[in-house]
Amino acid sequence: MTTPVDPPVDPVEPEPPAVTVAVFALPHDVVVGLLGSSWPPAPGSTVVRIDPAAGVTDGGVSVYATPGRPGITWWLVDGVIPPQGAWVGGDVLAALIPGAVAEYIPIPEPESPPGGGAWSVSSTE
Repeated sequence: MTTPVDPPVDPVEPEPPAVTVAVFALPHDVVVGLLGSSWPPAPGSTVVRIDPAAGVTDGGVSVYATPGRPGITWWLVDGVIPPQGAWVGGDVLAALIPGAVAEYIPIPEPESPPGGGAWSVSSTE
């Protein structure tokens, strides 16, 4: 007599833990003061713009990635989370916050050529 054998079971990938996001309001001037030299964001940096439907433009965004553990809070100014000390940022942070997108702050083109305003060509001919 043979014993029936269960078919092989494909391993199931565990689902990532649910992320909880809390947005809270603070006065604009308070948040700018807390950010210090991190506001405004420097050209060449990446910021995260939250969905305006959140209803808060200035304050904080707390992300709790592990249930029961402390989260991380980022300051929010004008709907934008600029780079900060605990910065993970960019696409990684935007992916955790529903409706958020990462945005690159472009580096402005110089208005005049380097060296004072005029291109010069020297020749030894």
